[in-house]
Amino acid sequence: MKKGYNKAKISDRISWIFESQEIKSRPCVFLSHKKEDKPACRKIAEYLSNAEIDYYLDEEDDMLQQAVYSENAYKITESIKKGISESSHMLVVVSEKTYKSQWVPFEIGYGHSSLVDDTNDKLKLSILTLKDLSEKDLPEFMQVGNIIRGTKSLNQYISNISNKLEKSMINETRLFSHSTRNHPLDNILNWKL
Repeated sequence: MKKGYNKAKISDRISWIFESQEIKSRPCVFLSHKKEDKPACRKIAEYLSNAEIDYYLDEEDDMLQQAVYSENAYKITESIKKGISESSHMLVVVSEKTYKSQWVPFEIGYGHSSLVDDTNDKLKLSILTLKDLSEKDLPEFMQVGNIIRGTKSLNQYISNISNKLEKSMINETRLFSHSTRNHPLDNILNWKL
């Protein structure tokens, strides 16, 4: 079964270069998140990958990690902008911790201007609330995108950006029904939203 690539990872980027045009044209989702939410982000990235969605998860971007290590804000900013620019969509993973982030608001602003402004397509910038925040109000700056509150709406999002029927993807075991017992995202997302 083919999976999505992490385009931040150099080996995945090289493999992607040699793929068919069909695979090269599939969506790539930039995963914006607070560092403390990285474990949840990894699970979401794996879920996207199983659905044949490429993604950008920063921990595999060597240039970004070097910039972070050397505390070079300019290079950090340029790496983030490059990751967003090379993605077709952005998924902002939000928890209570996100409100203290310095980088997530920047990523949302840059993502909005580079992904949404020209197309006015709210799916290009989506906000995914983790379980601890799933039914609370979001700040206004986060309401500029498509709001995803749980596994049910995440499946609909994946179906929409991939142009594949959710039911077909569930039958192919690329997605799990939101009501499935032991859903892989049960610990981090609300299942019924």
